[in-house]
Amino acid sequence: MTNNVYPIVCEMLCDAKDLTQDMLTPEMPLHHLKLDSLDYVELMVLVKREFDLTLSADMFVNNPNLTLGEMCKALEEQKA
Repeated sequence: MTNNVYPIVCEMLCDAKDLTQDMLTPEMPLHHLKLDSLDYVELMVLVKREFDLTLSADMFVNNPNLTLGEMCKALEEQKA
């Protein structure tokens, strides 16, 4: 994973959920953040705006244990 997606996504999550950067790790399952459906939609919109990439709702639905690192890796693969 390159260094530009992960910190930006972490910043987005910190702003949206009043978290601090030290609370997040790449291995953290997103469900530990207690995101609700609106949080996921907000994250999808922010990712689209920042990177012009699409996060699929299916990614979250089909993989309930999706980690922050896995999500960022998927974004990196889209960028490539």
